Amino acid sequence: MTPHSWEPCFLLHSRSFGDTSIIADVFTESSGKVSIVAKGAKNPRSKFFGHLLPFSALKIMVTGKSDMKTLTQIDSNYLSQSAKGPHDLYTYLYVNELMIRLLPKGLANLELYQLYSNFVDLARLDAIDESALRIFELDLLDILGYGINFDTDMNENSEFRDSVIYSYKPERGFYPSNDNLGFTADEIFLIKNREVQDIDKLKLKQLSQVAITACLDGRELSSREFFKKIKI
Repeated sequence: MTPHSWEPCFLLHSRSFGDTSIIADVFTESSGKVSIVAKGAKNPRSKFFGHLLPFSALKIMVTGKSDMKTLTQIDSNYLSQSAKGPHDLYTYLYVNELMIRLLPKGLANLELYQLYSNFVDLARLDAIDESALRIFELDLLDILGYGINFDTDMNENSEFRDSVIYSYKPERGFYPSNDNLGFTADEIFLIKNREVQDIDKLKLKQLSQVAITACLDGRELSSREFFKKIKI
């Protein structure tokens, strides 16, 4: 990030720091994921007060040479109003936690920034459904280098056959199986091309969750625990 220059970004997560300040993780266009400290931001008289809200698109100005930048100016365009209920809130929490967990710090990725920006635009229009979320997950994995091999059978390194059902093994790919929740060759082709509307939702969700869990090295997502509570 260039000191004293306006930088577009999205707020991913924030937490209290001391009695009056806030530390926030933001996803910036030029520098990727960055941590900033907003001194005095919890004070109602602060120019930062009320701006560092979850799911906000921001323009910020920072200073500092260390990994932890100091926020000096902020101009926000709130997007949090697009979260209309607990399930919308869960989707935001879940996606932002994925970004926090999977993104390396300080590494710019314009393709990923655009993917996230498009997701936020859909959420603002109330157009995020389960299919859109699955597509976001698959695209996120691709961009970060964890993409699923939708081209060949992992055992034979050959094209998928029409008469065979395939299951997915994390970090390896699809293999022939008798699993009722497996995929046909046509379904694998459709998922590869992000034409997922007619794919069984449970099967698709399990596929994305298995692939994502492998990237997290066994760590649980806090947002999944939150979702379990609101489903009761």
